[in-house]
Amino acid sequence: MRNFILFITLLLGYFAFGQCSDPVITNFECGDASQTVSGNGINTVVNTFQAGINKSANIGEYTDDGTNGWDNLLIDFETEIDLSSNPFLSFKLYSPTSIQVLAKLEGGSEIELWSDYSLENTWEEFNFDFSDAVANGNTKLVLFFNAAQESGTSSDIYYVDDIRFTNSTNNFPIISDFESLNPSVPLSGNIQTVSNPFYDGINTSTSVGEYIDDGTNGWDNLLIDFDSEIDLSSYPFLTFKLYSSSSIQVLAKLEGGTDAEVWSDYSLENTWEEFNFDFSTSVGNGNTKLVLFFNAAQETGTSTDIYYIDDIRFSSSLSLIEEEISELMIYPNPVINVLKIRSNDIINSYELYDIRGRVILLQNHLNKKNFEIDISNLDSDIYILNTYSETKHESFKILKN
Repeated sequence: MRNFILFITLLLGYFAFGQCSDPVITNFECGDASQTVSGNGINTVVNTFQAGINKSANIGEYTDDGTNGWDNLLIDFETEIDLSSNPFLSFKLYSPTSIQVLAKLEGGSEIELWSDYSLENTWEEFNFDFSDAVANGNTKLVLFFNAAQESGTSSDIYYVDDIRFTNSTNNFPIISDFESLNPSVPLSGNIQTVSNPFYDGINTSTSVGEYIDDGTNGWDNLLIDFDSEIDLSSYPFLTFKLYSSSSIQVLAKLEGGTDAEVWSDYSLENTWEEFNFDFSTSVGNGNTKLVLFFNAAQETGTSTDIYYIDDIRFSSSLSLIEEEISELMIYPNPVINVLKIRSNDIINSYELYDIRGRVILLQNHLNKKNFEIDISNLDSDIYILNTYSETKHESFKILKN
């Protein structure tokens, strides 16, 4: 009975869990959309086109009546859309044909913006500047795919992702959060903004930076050139999040004045963590450049080693995020084959339930802090994982792809 009551509690918690938050309408990872979506509607599906700027787990599948030039995807905010801080509409599109998308704000002083023609069979990002519509009272966003055209079929399919409002440029001390369309300082190196492929742990942001490193060259880098002295007087600490498939060190270096180097600890594997670098002794040293070396000094990798980074910024104090996150981390989530668990406490046992409350996997007398669960044979579905230590139990929603 105790387990049944616990399961019902978890089930109710699941249906209330994970709604997206403005300015993100939906990225198809965070749960229900932040606003009411109607019109033709949209379905969350597994991303079978993981390439380029979109390697996220889930995307939206939109079915359009190509014989009707004006059927649409309607997003109803019900109150005035606040464009004051985030006037740009942004989303990714994957289309089998070259089309235009019409984005329209309705409910106040209406405004229409047309996209360029899309590429075929590749992800690209469309951005619509609605800065002229701030405070115009509009309450609805309407998207017309292949607008005004009636030569298609009754079930033309388009794929979309990361529908959100955003702003034009980050502001210092933020260098880039990869949500704004531009960083506050140019980034030089093999880096692009992509959908977050590891939406989990301490990083559930919609977009991140994908940096491709030449692992055969120990000193290729990501260069951030401020062109003038970096003001460290109020913000002497550099911080960013990193996701790496291998355990590496990052060297952060200030150049252009009195150079300073700070090395990170070795990273964890396959999990987001935050690194902090103390440059408080470099205040007033005249440095104009920040250089990041990933897997610095090592030459045993490939020519295309990939690292994911996010939220690059200077800060007034060291981050306390390691103290704020859960003492137990489960990743990746969504998961395909193997679920990894890392805990500060010894886990005595675990139970894995399906969404109907049936026990699928169970292990007692585990007595480990770190372990893995092979769920490769399970169906794609939602599961609930319960873990038990000496002092507490915790519950987690697991999405199996």
